[in-house]
Amino acid sequence: MVYGGVTDHFKITLCTRSYSERGLRTVISGFLFGYDTGIVSAAMLYVPNNKGMQPMTSVWQEVIVSLTPGIAAIGSLLSGPGSDRLGRKKMIIGASVIFTVGAIVCAIAWTKVVLVIGRILLGCAIGFASMIVPVYVGEASPTHIRGRLLTGFQLLITAGMVIANIIGGAFSYIDPDNIGWRLMFGFAAVPAVIQFICFFFLPESPRWLYEHGRKEEAEQVIHYISCDKHSYFTKNNCRCLVGFILEIVNGYNMNWLKYIMDMNKNRNMQVRQYKSKPGKSMFPILFRKQLTFACSTDTSCSKTINFLGTLIPIIFVERVGRRILFFISIIGVILSLCAMGAAFLLINKDSASSSKDNTGINMSIPNQEYCHKFRNCDFCVTDDKCGFCQLNVKSEKKGFCLAIGSDNTVSATGPCSHISTNYDWEDNYCNTKYTALPIVIMAIYLLLFSTGYAPLPWVMNAEFYPLWARSTCVSISTASNWVFNLIISLTFLSLSQAATKYGMFINTFKIKDYQIPYFLFQELSSFTQDRIQRNKKNRNSSTSSLAHYNIGVAKDVL
Repeated sequence: MVYGGVTDHFKITLCTRSYSERGLRTVISGFLFGYDTGIVSAAMLYVPNNKGMQPMTSVWQEVIVSLTPGIAAIGSLLSGPGSDRLGRKKMIIGASVIFTVGAIVCAIAWTKVVLVIGRILLGCAIGFASMIVPVYVGEASPTHIRGRLLTGFQLLITAGMVIANIIGGAFSYIDPDNIGWRLMFGFAAVPAVIQFICFFFLPESPRWLYEHGRKEEAEQVIHYISCDKHSYFTKNNCRCLVGFILEIVNGYNMNWLKYIMDMNKNRNMQVRQYKSKPGKSMFPILFRKQLTFACSTDTSCSKTINFLGTLIPIIFVERVGRRILFFISIIGVILSLCAMGAAFLLINKDSASSSKDNTGINMSIPNQEYCHKFRNCDFCVTDDKCGFCQLNVKSEKKGFCLAIGSDNTVSATGPCSHISTNYDWEDNYCNTKYTALPIVIMAIYLLLFSTGYAPLPWVMNAEFYPLWARSTCVSISTASNWVFNLIISLTFLSLSQAATKYGMFINTFKIKDYQIPYFLFQELSSFTQDRIQRNKKNRNSSTSSLAHYNIGVAKDVL
């Protein structure tokens, strides 16, 4: 069928490249988000060595690292009312300015307090961007490519993490204790400035403009987005938006608290918590204690796999749909986590047993009596205070769990208190025939996680809510993501010691993890945002005040 002399298919094909170019400029915030997440671990290797930062205690290091996600939770909450009042575009430009200032402050920091101030500014900017950008992209994107553009936000997050590893490695050769770490933090200002410039050439959200009575500007934005000033689709969308805005203004009680408490809609906000399950960012730390790979190798591989895995939903999110892709990802994640738990269990059962003979061992050494209680190598090396001294005979799978010495290369007492050819000292991992198995499963897990768990909450969260409640609901759900992320990051290693590593992974299996998206979430890929809200209301009402509007066009522009 032809509308205005241009077929729907040809129109979509003609404008897809333009949509993608504008979308890439829009989601640069994702790169900033990912870069900061990745670069802080590299920079903190050298910050404590700087004279101006000394003495740098472990508490200070934890504050510098964990402060940003904590502030991001607050920032995402504040950005909801701000974006409703000031507009999506102005808030994103403001976030770019704050991010630039924060990066510069971190780069020139001469004391710990100044560095903390810079990290607070970065946290605010990340909180703003992580909430506003998905909302803006969802409101200003055509239906047929909306999912891909929103998934692009997650793709740039993973790209930022990969680039952070490269930048961190490159700047580590430039006097890292005094200059290198400053360049690592300061580099974040470059993409922030690029985003600041790009957004001056991007339009405001047409839905926000309509909501605030700026009808002519909104129609101009729709013309710009649709690449056609006279098409049937453009006129139809303008008319549909007017009708929808009139309905929500006249017919809805604009109480966002009532919306959140509504059990029929409250399930929508649960999707955001998937982003925090189940401690993905802590896996490389756990494997660093478990495997022989160097720190830089395993983290680089995990981030690269995460980036490559996100390309899958970029391709299939519009073809397969959100619901099916999410469900496949959840099933895969559950199975891989169970396999991970089984792999750690195999390592535990195959590791050498700990001898209770304390001959030649000074039990009065600090932590020695504590370490002596562990019954095998796996339990022993899981604790930071202990290491395992194993007899260097393949037929004898025995050894001693000993307190670690001051230099970490030998034990504080016992046969491994000095270099010996008869014993092997293991304080990071246990040498078993299953040692490499978790890294293989981790690669599979990350691939499955990045296929649905990671990108689709950004997509669906920007599509679920009605316009009048969208900013507030997205800000709350994004804040919950940051809060749970912080809680998991702070407690994951302690819980893994208490519940054991294999228990920690097996316990992640929850029936509701696949019940929620499969039975409660509707497929949204072929509907406009306004049509989604009409469908929700029609489930509770046999008639709709929008019946006289032709909103049922299969593939509307917006």
